Amino acid sequence: MDLLTFDSGETVRKFQEEDRAGLYHVCLATGDSGAGAFHLYNQKEMLGEIYVGPYLSFQPDLSFTLVQEGASGYALAAFDTRSFESTLSKQWWPLIQKKYSNLSPENFNEREKNLFSYIQNPPLRPEAIVRDYPSHLHIDLLETAQGRGIGKAMMNLLLDTLREQGSKGVHLGMGAQNSRAFTFYTKLGFTLLDKNDDEWTMGLKL
Repeated sequence: MDLLTFDSGETVRKFQEEDRAGLYHVCLATGDSGAGAFHLYNQKEMLGEIYVGPYLSFQPDLSFTLVQEGASGYALAAFDTRSFESTLSKQWWPLIQKKYSNLSPENFNEREKNLFSYIQNPPLRPEAIVRDYPSHLHIDLLETAQGRGIGKAMMNLLLDTLREQGSKGVHLGMGAQNSRAFTFYTKLGFTLLDKNDDEWTMGLKL
């Protein structure tokens, strides 16, 4: 069932398993601070397996697909970050570790070596953030779907769903160079919680 319908023909629905490959594609198509990252990776599924797949597999009730002649965006969340991290450590990361451990080192470029290190030892989100903002989310849209209010509508759908489930706050990470994303989140009420040279963390009380 479609949850949102736009005049331009796009629809938003709850994630369906048939969407997975398309959503991995969206992740790679927006993986360089919102720009395409196809040229940066040899292992084309790697980004999706880190930043999209866990939500589709373990939080499908908080996974939404934008459909525009195929999957063209997603909004994803985990309700309880600490519980989610624990589940992935047991049921997700070992599978992904095994997949890439079977490949020879020459199959990886430097970016992929860094991602493989992430997969082997996924960082936990700081307690100071998850204490007040226990949920977290991701959203990405292909360029063809941007700038027309679709992202805002999908964010509001996801935030409303988190509120209905009883979340008291949500946080997200964004590339430090992605000024467009910073403006987008700020207009939705998010505030800057933490930053380093590569990533900024923003939060919203619900």
